[in-house]
Amino acid sequence: MINSMNKKVTINDIASMANVAKSTVSRYLNGGSVSEHTRLKIDRIVEKYNYTPNTFAQSLKQQTNHTVGVIVPRLDSIAQSDMLRGLDELNKEDTFLIINTYQDSNRVLAAIEKLHSQNVGGIILLTANLTDEIRQALTSSPLPIVIQGQDEPNFHRVIMNDIEAGLIVGQYIKTLSPQRVLLLNVDSNIDYAVGHDRFLGIKESLTHIPHQEIITDFKLHLTKKDSYKAMSKQQFDLVVGATDRIVVGAMQSAFALKQHPKFIGFGQSFFSETVSPNLTSFEFDFFETGKALYRLFVKVRDHKPKTVQRQVINGQLIIRESTKKSNH
Repeated sequence: MINSMNKKVTINDIASMANVAKSTVSRYLNGGSVSEHTRLKIDRIVEKYNYTPNTFAQSLKQQTNHTVGVIVPRLDSIAQSDMLRGLDELNKEDTFLIINTYQDSNRVLAAIEKLHSQNVGGIILLTANLTDEIRQALTSSPLPIVIQGQDEPNFHRVIMNDIEAGLIVGQYIKTLSPQRVLLLNVDSNIDYAVGHDRFLGIKESLTHIPHQEIITDFKLHLTKKDSYKAMSKQQFDLVVGATDRIVVGAMQSAFALKQHPKFIGFGQSFFSETVSPNLTSFEFDFFETGKALYRLFVKVRDHKPKTVQRQVINGQLIIRESTKKSNH
């Protein structure tokens, strides 16, 4: 007699108790044809022992494998957590295995290998950058793969229109007529779309305006340290950061130094309307981006398009108090 409190029953146990073949139980669990009498017998056993099928094992036997690996560079990113929420908003039957790689290319490679060993049905890669090794690993993979973040021509992808965003911010900067500008950027080797594409239009707008570029980090405490060092040596009347989080670090430094520059960030985060003054920011809807990413993945997995799919997400500049005439 099986003790339902101490042991999880198996398909073999159910088949034995119902006096049917294991294949009959498998058909029942997968919604196949089973006689009404047999179905009722199995129903009672499943209910009595609170049986939960191994959905991962089931997915391996089904035509569509519904276990999806999701590789994320930074779980502390508001943008990426919003994209994960968007992915899950549309998901009805997939199981996501999420791996955080801490913006480490070696961890990304290890994650790709691990997901293959676990026989997932596809990979969604939120990427800050692709090395040649990662490209090779993805290219050689038989799995359906969709990436987000970088405009890589050989892969199905969803990208933010960072080049247009930088151009729009650059045009807006001209209307502010700044005298000296601090740019808080990130290493393009870590995130090419943000560190390079996003700043093309901004730098173009500053051709005849004195400016200083600091390569900082996505982490708030490092941005605060780097901006404080720059602002203590030189006063700026405009600070432009690669993300809202980066700008918040600079705002804290400016407050400590009793300086009052204007500020512009990028993102769609709670920072924009919780900091004082409220932050002017070029905003992308990352939640909707996550939904677009999931739709594209399902299209690639289920319909296998013959051409590489590319979807571009546009955003808009939201002007708030941080670029008004007086911030204090």
